Amino acid sequence: MSLKLSNPIATGQNRACFNATSTANADWNNLSSADFLDTVTGAACAAGLKFASLTMINKGWSTGYLKYRALTLVTDPTTNEIAITGGSVWSDDLVTLEANIETIAYKKPTAGDEVLFIAGFNR
Repeated sequence: MSLKLSNPIATGQNRACFNATSTANADWNNLSSADFLDTVTGAACAAGLKFASLTMINKGWSTGYLKYRALTLVTDPTTNEIAITGGSVWSDDLVTLEANIETIAYKKPTAGDEVLFIAGFNR
């Protein structure tokens, strides 16, 4: 007998936020768990946690970019990277990927744009 149930979405043991609005550049920037604030305690997350889920909220007017690895150079091209159009939200369940992701990189549309990240992390 099949109950037609799916596995639960794994969003991580720790929930955290990072507000990139104060990042005063439009270059590629790395993010890891230590950059995020735990939404329960308000403290910085421990270093070395693995991303389980990720949401990027681009409140700006132009396209921002995201990649699931560290930057090589701050001037890395945006070709073939995840594009998040202005005024939109990108969300992904990273724990389903084969790789364990500890560092991501983002590129804001312009230095003053409001960009927020909400992440779930596992140890």
